[in-house]
Amino acid sequence: MNNNTGITLAVTVCSLLLILTSLDAGEDPKAGSTHAGPVDTAAKAPTMTTIVPGSMVQAQTDSSKPCLPYYGEPQFILRVSSPDTDGYEPELQTGDLNRDGLDDVLIRRSRFGMTATFPLEILLNDGNGNLAVGTSGLISGTVPAVQAPALPLIMDLNGDGFADVFVPDFGMDAPPYPGYQNTLLLSTPGGKLVDVTADLPQRDDNSLQACAADVDGDKDLDLYIANGWGLNLLDPYILLNDGNGGFSVGTNLLPPMLSLYQNGYDACEFQDVNNDGAPDLVLGDHGDDLANEHSTPDSEVLVNDGTGVFTRLPGAIPPKPFSTSDLAQDILSADLNDDGYQDLLMAYTRETYVGWYIQVLINNRDGTFRDETDTRLPESDNNDTFYIYHLSWMDIDRDQDMDLIARTWGTDDPNPLLFLNNGNGVFRRQPFDFGLRSLYYTFLDLDGDGGHDLVFATFAPPEDIYAIRDLGCPIFLPLVLRNH
Repeated sequence: MNNNTGITLAVTVCSLLLILTSLDAGEDPKAGSTHAGPVDTAAKAPTMTTIVPGSMVQAQTDSSKPCLPYYGEPQFILRVSSPDTDGYEPELQTGDLNRDGLDDVLIRRSRFGMTATFPLEILLNDGNGNLAVGTSGLISGTVPAVQAPALPLIMDLNGDGFADVFVPDFGMDAPPYPGYQNTLLLSTPGGKLVDVTADLPQRDDNSLQACAADVDGDKDLDLYIANGWGLNLLDPYILLNDGNGGFSVGTNLLPPMLSLYQNGYDACEFQDVNNDGAPDLVLGDHGDDLANEHSTPDSEVLVNDGTGVFTRLPGAIPPKPFSTSDLAQDILSADLNDDGYQDLLMAYTRETYVGWYIQVLINNRDGTFRDETDTRLPESDNNDTFYIYHLSWMDIDRDQDMDLIARTWGTDDPNPLLFLNNGNGVFRRQPFDFGLRSLYYTFLDLDGDGGHDLVFATFAPPEDIYAIRDLGCPIFLPLVLRNH
């Protein structure tokens, strides 16, 4: 081998590793009819495909440098005591639950299509890479049980500045769809959480999602409960907050279209779409419309008059991407074009739960939207056997703008989809494969370095918790080749 050949090979290998590092780097199923993917009962032990540190590439813990993160191998953290001997799903959500400024993990469990209930579980983060079970120490009194919980809201609901927990619950996702009571935990002056579910309106809802905003202008967070079809035919409704986390059902706040006998909606987002200072309500259509005077095949915007009374804004949302029977799964908002008005991203799948599409909708500055998906996020896959059920913002590449993370559910690939933001609200898909075969994961900073670590659980029992650490930006060491 001559010198030129050695140099060329070194450059080629380093370039290849750089490409692989950038390409192979690396929020929970909704209850009810949106939870259509089969359970991956084989996910007992993690199987990873990652770049392993060696003589060519090492990781540095510089969380501020723009780059795609370099992820390590999965590390076993702990085994949580299983509340049941049969298989169940431990779904994970991130939030600071004990007031120490560190993100903890809330585990909500369920067994698909069954009436079994499971206690909530809390894993506390010590900021040094460890998680510990803190449920009994943090929850004062009885630990509440859930049946088929959707994504919890972890936010301050009683006005004391600390996180509370509201868990919408669909109930058994099988006929006759009897519904289940939603759950509420409130923070106490002593730093605990206490179950105050008994103070909620007592009703067996079929809650697909919940969204929070101060709808009536009294400086506290109210809730919209996105009920779907079920045995009790309980319509979607708004819970008004008394300022201390006490909730009552609001009357005459929603238009007639928010009846189960009219349209069905299974995704919601509160956002001030017309810049009048009041949060409006964006609803993602379920696709099961009935033929009557109020029925439309589209997602909708309901405009808030400032007192919590909502009125439909006709024609606000463009048609769905595939067909009128598409199912909206989630909605995310942001000012994508920096004009001072909130824009929308809406995740859809077909009625068969096959394929996915993220629709990018730009605000016309009057609360109506135009479709700019073709220029802002043109990559979708209509043939994948999985679908997107949750969208979230995260600055994965550390370039000071928010990238899009899409969580998936289905038979093939539980890895999140990553869409990088170019800074102007234009997104391109970036491979982001951890080699995961677990559907139950969440992102949080485990070790205080500002990274996006991933924590996941195996299908239980046993309920094993693993971490995959964000090691920062990759650095490349010189490659020494001998001449022959």
